[in-house]
Amino acid sequence: GGAAALARTDVGALVPGRRADVVLLDAPSHVHLAYRPGVPIVARVWTGGVDRTADGDAATA
Repeated sequence: GGAAALARTDVGALVPGRRADVVLLDAPSHVHLAYRPGVPIVARVWTGGVDRTADGDAATA
């Protein structure tokens, strides 16, 4: 991946103890990413390992 290409060992893995920025999508297919613009498919957002959608609204994360 990108971290390996940059010789970065401190990033590039989802493991306990590391911070992460992650977006969880709720779409029936990967096709929705490109062909359904404007359709809200973001279910959860974490930045720095902190859940930014605790109120249940990914649109405001």
